[in-house]
Amino acid sequence: MRRRDHRLNRRVLVCLLPKLFVCGLVLVALSGVGCKRPPLTVAVIPRTCGTALWEPEHAGAAAIARSVGLNLYWNAPMRDDDMQTQISLIEKSVDRGMAGIIVSPIQTLPMRTPIRRVLARGIPVVVVDTELGIPSGPKLGYVLNDEPAGGRIAARRVGLILQGKGNIAIVGIQPELNSNTVRERSFESTLNSEFPGIRIVARRLGLSSVPQEQHNAEELLAGGESLDAIVALSLAATRGTYYALAEFGKARTIKLVGFDQDLMPPIRDGGIDSVVVQNTFAMGRIAMELMDHEIHNVSGPREFSTEPVLMTRENVDSAEIRQIETMSWWSPQ
Repeated sequence: MRRRDHRLNRRVLVCLLPKLFVCGLVLVALSGVGCKRPPLTVAVIPRTCGTALWEPEHAGAAAIARSVGLNLYWNAPMRDDDMQTQISLIEKSVDRGMAGIIVSPIQTLPMRTPIRRVLARGIPVVVVDTELGIPSGPKLGYVLNDEPAGGRIAARRVGLILQGKGNIAIVGIQPELNSNTVRERSFESTLNSEFPGIRIVARRLGLSSVPQEQHNAEELLAGGESLDAIVALSLAATRGTYYALAEFGKARTIKLVGFDQDLMPPIRDGGIDSVVVQNTFAMGRIAMELMDHEIHNVSGPREFSTEPVLMTRENVDSAEIRQIETMSWWSPQ
């Protein structure tokens, strides 16, 4: 009986050895997979997407994310006035375990509480384009367009094309957005101090869409004011005002100086005099670099600014403008 038991045990052991070997390989493979963590993901939430203003930010952020081994989750409201959707996207990003959030607020005041909640969870945030009134510090950084410089550029362009004299209107004023307010104040301050012969005869608050801005500009043009130039402080105001000027046949008689990059064909043919362009491509790169530092607890500055550029008929097709306008956020093959 003992010999039979011994032989049986040997047979069982021989049969089990291959299976045990395979199981061991599986366990080793599984343990290797468990040790290799998936890349962290950073959410990037601009004011809206599919525009010449914000898609370059996507390209800049994606380039840095690839280089440092981060994944990028890009999402935005369908309209650049949809504050509630932007807040909802931030909350969903937290729920999905994002390693950090890069956001370009639609409005300043309503964004403060959601951002404070994110920071309270220990999740780093980089705010792009406008200050929130929350000081930068651990887990919170800013990447801003130099709005005072943009205001000065626009004022000096108006002074140049009007030769220091004339009447102008300002449209697209958005007091709910800090960056727009700084832009406007800088423009008016520079105009008053350097070109006292130019008068601001009309001001119009910014509206939430291009058609509304167009209607606003149409009412302005039909109002009987003698205008030599219009300054549009936002992308929607720039487009809407250009369409109104074209409709009234005044696209070349009333000079238009806009903000935010768009409508390049009218710049080429003179329908728009110039546009002050934000370098959102550089802003996206800097924001993702700052986020990488925050995630890995690398100390350093937490506030950066980028210089805007005046886009005119002379430089619209230059290498500098092409770089700023790039939308190639996908990985090159």
